[in-house]
Amino acid sequence: MNSCLPTYFGANWDAFDECITDLTWCPAERYVILYYHADIFAQAEPTQYQIALDILNSAKEYWEDNNITLNFLTINK
Repeated sequence: MNSCLPTYFGANWDAFDECITDLTWCPAERYVILYYHADIFAQAEPTQYQIALDILNSAKEYWEDNNITLNFLTINK
C-alpha cells in the first residue's frame, strides 16, 4: 500500500474506507487523490478495482455532505 496513508492503516478495504472518511491524519480544506496506472489494476483485478472506486465515490459524497471537496482522478499509463 501507499506510504502516504497513516501508520495504523490496516491494509484492507475496510481500513481504507475508514482512513478516507476520517482524514484527521491529513487535515486540509480540500483533497485531490491521483490514482496512477488505474488501468493496470482494473485489468488485473476488476472486482477489487470496482471496490476501490465504490469507496472513493462514497468518500467523495461523504466529504461533499461535510462541505469539503474531495476529488479523485484515475490516470492510466
